[in-house]
Amino acid sequence: MIIEIEYCVKWNYKPEFDRVSKTIKSISPETNIIGNKNSPRSGAFEVKLDDKTIYSKFSTNTFPNIEDINSWFIW
Repeated sequence: MIIEIEYCVKWNYKPEFDRVSKTIKSISPETNIIGNKNSPRSGAFEVKLDDKTIYSKFSTNTFPNIEDINSWFIW
């Protein structure tokens, strides 16, 4: 499983990237996490699972919480 996270560098979203990555790894250690595969957009915190967007800060105006992250791993 591959999770891509696009996070804004301009607004210092790196700590949120680190928090979310750590939580993902605690739930699913085998998951590969890629941060900022491409140049990030301002204000972005977008999460993709296998190229499908599963979380968008642009839509929610918040960062994902533990319940959001857990929901990504319920099949």
